[in-house]
Order: sequence, then structure tokens, then C-alpha cells
Amino acid sequence: RSYCTAAIAAMVMAAAPSSPFAAAASTDATEKNLRGEAASANKHQPQNRVLQEEEEFIFLEADIQYEDGVTAASRKLQGNSGNNPNRPEHTMNVQDIHGMIYEIEAGSGDTAGASSGATVTLPDNAYMNDKGKINLGGGTLNKKEKKEKRDLQEDDSSTELRRHLATLGTKTVVAVRVIANGAAYNRADEAGLSDDVFGTNGDAFNLKTGYEQCSHGQLTINPGGSDYGINNGVTTITVDTAASSGNDEAMRNAVTAQINAQFGVSNPTEIADYWMYCLPPNVMNGIAYAFINSWQSVYSNEWCNYPSAQIHEVGHNFGYGHSNEGSQDYGDQSGMMGYSYSQDEGPVMCFNAAKTWQTGWMNNGKQVNMNIGGSGATDNCLITDITGQADYVAVDTTQIILVKMNRPASSTDLYLMYNKKTGVNSGTVEGGNTVMIVEAGGEGTSYSESNLKAKLGAGASQTFTNYLGDGRDLVITVQSITNGKASVKIEFGGLCTTNPPTPAPTPAPVPPTSPPTSNPTNPPVSKYVCTKWEPAGSTICAEGALADNKCSSEGVNSGCGNGGKVCWWNSQCEAGPPSPPTPTPPPPPPPTPTPPTPTPPP
Repeated sequence: RSYCTAAIAAMVMAAAPSSPFAAAASTDATEKNLRGEAASANKHQPQNRVLQEEEEFIFLEADIQYEDGVTAASRKLQGNSGNNPNRPEHTMNVQDIHGMIYEIEAGSGDTAGASSGATVTLPDNAYMNDKGKINLGGGTLNKKEKKEKRDLQEDDSSTELRRHLATLGTKTVVAVRVIANGAAYNRADEAGLSDDVFGTNGDAFNLKTGYEQCSHGQLTINPGGSDYGINNGVTTITVDTAASSGNDEAMRNAVTAQINAQFGVSNPTEIADYWMYCLPPNVMNGIAYAFINSWQSVYSNEWCNYPSAQIHEVGHNFGYGHSNEGSQDYGDQSGMMGYSYSQDEGPVMCFNAAKTWQTGWMNNGKQVNMNIGGSGATDNCLITDITGQADYVAVDTTQIILVKMNRPASSTDLYLMYNKKTGVNSGTVEGGNTVMIVEAGGEGTSYSESNLKAKLGAGASQTFTNYLGDGRDLVITVQSITNGKASVKIEFGGLCTTNPPTPAPTPAPVPPTSPPTSNPTNPPVSKYVCTKWEPAGSTICAEGALADNKCSSEGVNSGCGNGGKVCWWNSQCEAGPPSPPTPTPPPPPPPTPTPPTPTPPP
């Protein structure tokens, strides 16, 4: 027996007696498939496994990242460069009811009909091989039919998944320091890891602050597990698993089994919504990975502490795909689903246009869906100012931050944002202060990798020929970038062209009136806000409070209390609307002319 499979069997049996994977009662050399039937002699399976009839699993796809070297900026998380079978970019997996996740052996069967998060059953001839991976025996994963009544875990419809995993509201997270046989996660103690993930001791940029800032308060990440005695969202789990290279699957399943046993639950999601497993160094072949539309992300030692890796991997849990550029995976460096970096406090940035559409954070009047080829007022011609996402003001109903150019007959569309490099997006690595256009599938609501198509400065344009397949082009022009906004013109099929207006008739002369009496304008006032990054001046005026000597020094902690926030002020805010001008009475009507007196006849 291999240590890997024996260890998994022992831990699953101990922690979860009703787990679908259980060691067969027989210890002889007779091979069994997962349903307890005799397997063919060419399937070398030293560890017998039995799967309960019609047991349900959750199908999960994982995105794996690798460190391919050192760049001038920092180390980056990168994907499989080439077709190296030892460095897969994606893996297919199934999860049982206790949170154990098993990889499906590549090429062993058909998984094409299932999407990550779907409920499935295994084919009859599936078995577990000697490496602890599931071989589908040439069969096909079976999607479960939807039921009249079911819980969210049983529902594989994209609508229910989006509702369950939507990046709105409050989510809880637990980070796990893993101690294994021969090695341990050694980057920080529990307090230090909590600070790096949640900012519990003043850390400025991390998983919690990153998502809360980019969502403008619409998503809150809180430490989980307090009801189970877990302090500040971090716990330490010890497992008797070898800390050898490539043993991360056995180790993370051992961690899951120990969590269930130690806290008396059947699945870690009973404790918190999402879990981060921080493994010892040199156990993973990659740097980090996460399961899409799921709850678990896995990190190699110090990568558990870097905010860009945290936000990237939990983004996969939320259902976000990678941000690519051309043929380069992760190449779109404007946001967090591209490369990640070995930096403790950055880079401070959010997401590209396609990912931002998927989050739902701008679905409050700040995004425009152009139904290209349709009959709506803005379907084929939109001329507007685009505000950078960092200048988001919730109460400003005039802001447009995001545009989707929808292809009605396709799920693959274009998305546009002005990538203003300031505030919560001040560290964007690529395309700062340009209009960026990306293409993505999934209608912008479900998992899809995106591809950067254009970065446009003032005066530049991009033509997408034959956009709907009917010979008409889509042309996007950046007319100007001024006052912190980008003025764009999006035109399909030349439909922004209009006939010149018909001249209006010349009005009859109006008697002159006296000019209105002007009223004095209220002088400007000073307002201030307390934030970690410099906001726009308009944001300070719209959301700030009167300074009144409370903010004496800009950019320092002056009157802002604890928490790492500093003071920013604007001395040119309007005090309020000026009093209306005194109306000038209209001029008196001209006198009625007196008719001439008739002359009597001679």
C-alpha cells in the first residue's frame, strides 16, 4: 500500500465513518472498484475502496499557479508555460459530503458536461488508483437531475450558484497553519497570520481590506470560527502526513479530516464560508491553487501571507477566472486575477472590467449594458464620461464606471473601464489612467477567463470589425481624459452619425429687460475625510465633514483615530446652494396705441 492512500483511508474512516470512501473489509489482493465490484486485473489498486451506491459529489475545477522566476518588480505567480504534464494549469476533482477533495486522473474519462460546483455521481467503473486519484475507467461523470426541493449544495444551476457565491454581503474566512510530519508552515504565528489576512493588528492591505475597498463596502470579510473557539480567524492543525514534494492532496485532505474531528463537524463549511490552508514549504509543486465556486484555497507557506495571492485565490472561490493578455496567462496586470506578487502591502489594485461586472458591485446604476444591434437609446451609440472605479461615490447617480458591449447571440462580450490609477487602484501594474477593454465569456455572470484587447489613451480608438458577424464594426474612441474622467464614444455600425438640425426660425425681437440683481455667492468651506489612500477632491466634498480645525495636517493621522487612516482635506467645497437670485419683474406691456380721430367730411 502507498502511504498516501493508506493515510487518507485511515483519516477518513476516523473522522467521518459515513464518508463515501471507506476501506473495504477484505485485505486480500482482490481489487475492487468504487462500488465494490471486481475490477479488471490491469488496474493496479493496492488500496480497496467502496463507494456507496449513487453517492453524490461536487465536481470542482482547480486553477494552479507556479513561480516561474524572479522579475524586476517581484516574484510572480504564473501558470503552466507550455504543455508540461507535470505542471497542469487546471485539475478536475470531486468533493465528498465531508469536504474531502480527490483529483480525477487526467484522461481517465469524460468531465466535459459538468461545470465547477455541479452535483455529480461517478460512473459505475470508476476506481481510486494507487496514487489516491480517481480513475473514471473511461466513463462519464453523471450530472444529477435537479430536484423539487434541495439545498444549495445540490443545485448546479448557474443562477443558484451565483446567489450562493455572490460577492456581496458578509463572508467568513478561517486561515489554517498546517504542521505536518517533518515540516510546518513557518511564515508567522497565529497572530501574525491573522494580521496579514484580516488586519487584526493594523496591517493596511490584506484579503479583508482589499475586498472591502474594491467593493466600496458591499462585501465584508470577517474572521470566522469564533463560535468554535477559533481566535481572530486563524487556527493551527497538526497532521501525521509526510511533508514531501507533491503530497499536497493527501495533506489537505488530512487537514480537512482533522478539522472535522477536532471541532465536531461533518464539513468545515459548517464553521466558516471559506478556508485558506497554509501548507509547509516544498510540499506543493505550485505556489497556490483554489477550487472554483467552492470554499477551499491552498498556499505554499509564505504565499498565504501575500495579499495579491489571497485575493486572487479567494477570487477563484468566488467564481472568477484568470485575466489574460494575448497568449500570456495572467498577463493582464491591471487587476488581481492576473499575476500575483510577493509583496506584503500591495500592489493596491482591484479587478478588470469583466471581473468587476461579475462582482455585481456596480449594479446600482453605475454600469451600462449596451445591447449591440438592439433598438434601445444607447444600444448602438453611447457618448459618455467614464469615472474610474476608485472615485466611486454611492450617492452620485450620474456616475458611469463600467460598460458592457453585449453580443445578443453570444455569451462572449466586451467590457470597458477607465483604469484610473488612484486610491484603491493606485497600485495597478498595467494600463494606469487608460481606458481598458477586455473580452470574456459567461455573460459576465459566471466563470470565464478574460483577455485584454486594448489600452486606449486620449485620442486613441479601437475597431472591432464585424462585431456581430453581419459586416458592421464596433468602434471605441477615447475623445479625451480630463478632470479625472475619460470621455468615450462607443459606436456600432456608424449609428452615432445624425443629420444636422433644422435651423429654428428667427424669433421676434423682445424688448430689453433690466439685468437681474445678483446675490452674493456663499464662500467655499473646508471638508475632510479619514481614509488610507488619497480620495478625489469631489469625493471629499460629497462625503466629508466640515474640517473645523479637526484636520490640521494632510496625509497624516490627525484627528482620525486608530486603524491606519489618515486625514485628507479640500478647502474648495461648496457651502451649499446659493440663495436664488431676486427675480426681476417683467417689463410693463407697451401702451395701447390711440386710434386717430376721424376727420369729418367737408
